[in-house]
Amino acid sequence: MDPESKHLEQIMDTLLAGLQGVVAHLDDVIVVGRTAEEHEKNLHAVFERIAEGELHVRLEKCHFTSSRIDYLGLDKHGRRPDPKKIDVIKQMPSTKDLPQLQSFLGLLSHYGSFVKEVRRLRAPLDALLAKNAKFKWTRTCEECFNRAKEILTSDFLLAHYDPSQDIVAADASNYGLGAVISHRYKDGSEKAMAHAYRSLLPAEKNYSQIEKEALAIVFAVQKFHRMLHGRRSTLLTDHKPLLTIFGSKKGIPVYTANRLQRWAITLLAYDFNIQY
Repeated sequence: MDPESKHLEQIMDTLLAGLQGVVAHLDDVIVVGRTAEEHEKNLHAVFERIAEGELHVRLEKCHFTSSRIDYLGLDKHGRRPDPKKIDVIKQMPSTKDLPQLQSFLGLLSHYGSFVKEVRRLRAPLDALLAKNAKFKWTRTCEECFNRAKEILTSDFLLAHYDPSQDIVAADASNYGLGAVISHRYKDGSEKAMAHAYRSLLPAEKNYSQIEKEALAIVFAVQKFHRMLHGRRSTLLTDHKPLLTIFGSKKGIPVYTANRLQRWAITLLAYDFNIQY
């Protein structure tokens, strides 16, 4: 990032501190409101702060009463990748070397919140980055590459966060941790708000399956901490023994391994029920 842009962002963060419905994003200021009246009120507050700071805005650079922010992929229905950046992904050819692979994986990481299958799709590609690994682009690599492109270029939509309805699903594999935070609606349907993924560290790959599954839950709640902390939520696991360890109302079982006990204590900071 340009140092001057970063400096400007820091100035705007300080100038706008404490205002509701306002955020400085890079060199832009975004003002939102639940209603037209609230939006206008927030907008006036921003202009007052800017005037107090003896700064100026160029009206020809401003957009008012917009229903969407294209470069963030935001509208009233949810969030999707920026179409302009997705066009770049569409044009990407099959990877031929490590620099190209690293570039693609960088994009996949950036848009990872949109890709439910990111953990599975990344596994064979990440393996090519391992120390002393020979770069061999296999059929599996090609299939994962094309599937990731297919998902990212589809009309995929993530729901907006609603603090009244939460559900977190978590699972693990021999390669990485995956999590999704979704809303469950009254009609029984679910819509994802974000997906998250990270690879297992070398030591974590030696964990037992129950430890990997437990680690996935801890990863999920910590990744989505801002949406979960202080609110009632539901954790889903496909590993039934975790119900006894993390869901017991009698406290942590005394026979539980130290690592699991530490994670159980971490989860005590969250208000949830756990389901299998």
